[in-house]
Amino acid sequence: MSSKQLRLVLRNGHIVSGILLAAFIYVPSLQTNISYMGLIQLIVVPLLILSGLSMWQLPRFNKWRSQQRRAVQS
Repeated sequence: MSSKQLRLVLRNGHIVSGILLAAFIYVPSLQTNISYMGLIQLIVVPLLILSGLSMWQLPRFNKWRSQQRRAVQS
């Protein structure tokens, strides 16, 4: 998977997670729904954190990966 495709997948997942979290915060009936609360706590928030960190650190990771490839080829 190329960096562009990876960034697109991460960005879309981040946007969807953000929408689900915003719905949880701003729709009072969802705050009392136990299953939706579990979904938010166990899946959405960790996905939001991981996708944000991944997009933030992706250039650094790609740079490190290219340096590793050059070291192996030498």
